[in-house]
Amino acid sequence: MSKICIITDSSVSLFPEEAKKLGIEIAPLSVMVDGVEYKDFLDIGPQEIINALNAKKDLKTSQPNLGFLDQMMERLKGENYDHIIVFSIASYLSGTYQAFRLAATTHDIENITFVDSRSAAAPIRHVAIKAREMANNGESVETILAYAERVFKDCKTYILPDNIDQLVRGGRVKGPVAALINLLKVRLGLYIDYSVNTIEKFDTARTEAKLFSAIIEDLVKRGVSAKTHKVYFPECDASGRVESFKKALEDVIPGCETESIILPAGIAAHVGLNAFGIQAVLKN
Repeated sequence: MSKICIITDSSVSLFPEEAKKLGIEIAPLSVMVDGVEYKDFLDIGPQEIINALNAKKDLKTSQPNLGFLDQMMERLKGENYDHIIVFSIASYLSGTYQAFRLAATTHDIENITFVDSRSAAAPIRHVAIKAREMANNGESVETILAYAERVFKDCKTYILPDNIDQLVRGGRVKGPVAALINLLKVRLGLYIDYSVNTIEKFDTARTEAKLFSAIIEDLVKRGVSAKTHKVYFPECDASGRVESFKKALEDVIPGCETESIILPAGIAAHVGLNAFGIQAVLKN
């Protein structure tokens, strides 16, 4: 049986002890709070991200520290893996994908495959855990990569900020648009998926219930069912909104398996508090 290493980044929202137990290597994204750099989930935790957002501190995120990646690749090269698979956050959202490639090249690691998930959070988390299980069961690298590609291409992420304040602060929404949204008092839904290179507008609605209905309708159109998909809710201090969405989802897709996880700092920094996402991920 091949000795396969699975690597991903902290956008999957796994604490170090969880990742170690699962047998997955994690490269922490860099989080900047008022100009001070921290390693996500190592030097700074989710509650501290929430505190920083509450205090309206300057919050930015970037690719993993290059020194950390260099040490990781040096260590892994010495552990004589037959193959290394890297699943990274979308390359259009972060420089993480290229940073992984640079670190591997620096150490002349050739038995490595880099996968740009073109996503974030739950799909990568789901795939990394499944890939580790598949490798443990003797599945080939090719089989693992085929499964990962199928999941990533299928997934669409809906992002529901509570307000647009943080999007404005980060320059994602410009002044005139922000003023119009606030004037009309509409609820905003955003999305990312495999076919786009930016965070796009999904829909706006007068009420949260109508926005929820539009998302659930889109899920059904895309073939999401209790049998085929598990629905994840990455959230930033938004458990109440998530529970409301779960109830609406249960009415339309009864028995759907769901799980709430922490909204990655890289997304929370842009969408703010009381924000959450919806990600329907293929089970098999």
